[in-house]
Amino acid sequence: MQTTPTKKPGCELPTVERLLDTAERLFGEHGFDGVGMRALAQEAGVNLGAATYHFGSKEQLYTATFLRRFRAMDAERQRQLQSARVAAKGRPIPVIKIVDCMLRPLFMIGLEHPCFHTLALRNLFFPPPFIHSALHKELESNHEIFLQELCRSLKPLPQDVIRLREMFCKGTLLAFSMHMNKLQMAQDPVLIETILKELVQFVTLGLQGHPVTGSAGYRLPPDLLKPPQP
Repeated sequence: MQTTPTKKPGCELPTVERLLDTAERLFGEHGFDGVGMRALAQEAGVNLGAATYHFGSKEQLYTATFLRRFRAMDAERQRQLQSARVAAKGRPIPVIKIVDCMLRPLFMIGLEHPCFHTLALRNLFFPPPFIHSALHKELESNHEIFLQELCRSLKPLPQDVIRLREMFCKGTLLAFSMHMNKLQMAQDPVLIETILKELVQFVTLGLQGHPVTGSAGYRLPPDLLKPPQP
């Protein structure tokens, strides 16, 4: 399935951007099933033929809409992690720095693009079935990179404990995301940075704590640690 629009002869980028921006807002507000291609095209100010020409189907438009910002966010996470590796000069990266690389781009994109933030939350709670396949391909390898760095920096914690706590980390961000709209209205860079650092500190302390059962023989059900499958 095509997940990003292919530029064709005569393709006008503003048309594609209008469609993506409109889809981001409407899919976030109403979900995949709550809006049709005709309504999307009309709201974007283009004809239905143009929407079909650039994206083919509503599924492809939805996937392309989500991946547009998701890929940019993930690329920034990877860039920040690589910078942290260089600064560490071969030593394990401080856990608080790994967590900052994980959370900061996610946090900031939610502030910078409120409609995408709404769409991302909807995907977490009510994902259309086809989105799992696209996200699995995007997430699998990059997710493991962060886990490897955490395992390197959190020795001798069992890897199962680290993976479980990394899942808790996502839940913490998700819980705070429900209040992101209030922070968007604050428009206070100092406050935003302070809250982000508190979030990073909270997650870091949770990752570094001693396991409740000790370090020996800690085993979790394998399926619990697997990401959602397509």
